[in-house]
Amino acid sequence: MVLTTLRRALVAAAVLAAAGCTVHSKETPALTGPSGLALTLRVTATPDSISQDGGSQSSIRVTAFGPDGRALSGVAIRLDIFQNGVAQDFGTLSARTVVTGNDGTATAVFTAPPAPPNGIFAPCPSSVLPGTCVTIVATPTGTDLTASNPEGVVIRLTPPGVILPPPGAPTASFTVTPTPVQMNVQATFDASASTPGTNATSLTYAWTFGDGATATGRTATHTFTTVGTFVVTLTVTNDRGLSASAVQSVTVATSPAPTGDFIITPLPVVAGDLVSFNASGVRASSGRTIVSDNWNFGDNTAGASGVVVTHVFANAGTFVVVLTATDDAGQTLVLNKTLVVTNGVSASFTATTAPSPPNLAHSINFDASGSTTTGGASITTYAWSFGDGSSLAANASSTAFHTYAAGGTFVVHLTVTDSAGRSATTTQNVTVP
Repeated sequence: MVLTTLRRALVAAAVLAAAGCTVHSKETPALTGPSGLALTLRVTATPDSISQDGGSQSSIRVTAFGPDGRALSGVAIRLDIFQNGVAQDFGTLSARTVVTGNDGTATAVFTAPPAPPNGIFAPCPSSVLPGTCVTIVATPTGTDLTASNPEGVVIRLTPPGVILPPPGAPTASFTVTPTPVQMNVQATFDASASTPGTNATSLTYAWTFGDGATATGRTATHTFTTVGTFVVTLTVTNDRGLSASAVQSVTVATSPAPTGDFIITPLPVVAGDLVSFNASGVRASSGRTIVSDNWNFGDNTAGASGVVVTHVFANAGTFVVVLTATDDAGQTLVLNKTLVVTNGVSASFTATTAPSPPNLAHSINFDASGSTTTGGASITTYAWSFGDGSSLAANASSTAFHTYAAGGTFVVHLTVTDSAGRSATTTQNVTVP
């Protein structure tokens, strides 16, 4: 106990003698010996000069570091008040024992004692300014005290009404990220580069963004909802009441809209079959994300939402499918595709001139074998109308032969029917020599 008290007193005396009342913290001189400290403390006081009026306060912050320089959590620390090198209750501490948190720091609050009844304030050592200096000494209370040293910080207690040294003006400065600033995208404004000025210790921050919005704090976020150029103003005020401002013109633009396309499978589309629509090929611009994909199938049915959706067209026909993709900045991409939906059967034929001996002049061979059907069905009948008033009734042959009375151009119709009862018709103009 005697050794510990002596070490505390020596640290306090050393801090007072070396720093006077203007030093925030002072590290203990390096120890001689073969190894470094297993535990190092750093102590700060904010502010380090307060009025001795029985109510003014200073925040004491203790940070513990291991031998590798990393902050240590769970370190128990005792705090003592020294005045003129003597441990005594000169003022009060909110806690005598503190434990460092996850960030390696612990805090307490020192409250100044009342002014002396006789009104006489002894000056701090090595200072001609009036006021008393106290030292807050932090001592680890763990089991490895031989590998650690106490540390202290000096607080000057000024007589009430004492005029502090004149302050310097603060400086205001801020950055904006990300750039360029985009509409409906949150921007961060950071005033960390601002300084309080000489003989001042802290700042308050006030922001105006040029669109009617305001904020406070060293960092602030804001989202501009319209494009344009806005004058952003930061005003900082130090704890001595002096202010300074910084101004920047921020140009807000729209972000690029999404790009890409969607695919439809399977093709061709048949009425009654399930069709897949896939919008995974649509991409948002850099830094943005797609937040919605909305589909309209053009057949007077309810739409759908999602990257991949399915739909069944009840009837054959031609439909316009519309995809509207929207990103997190509100930018949209609208894609339209015209989709032909068949009933599952297609009719197709070719017409070629047949050999024409005298009795076969103006003869044509017709071939409908190119007609198709889906779903495992097969075409069962082919019916022809040759455009000259003659026809060939439905039959199972995919070919037909017809002789015209004279040459010319004739409108030929083919109707095919499959085993599922579905039919399709096609028409061609056929020139007969």
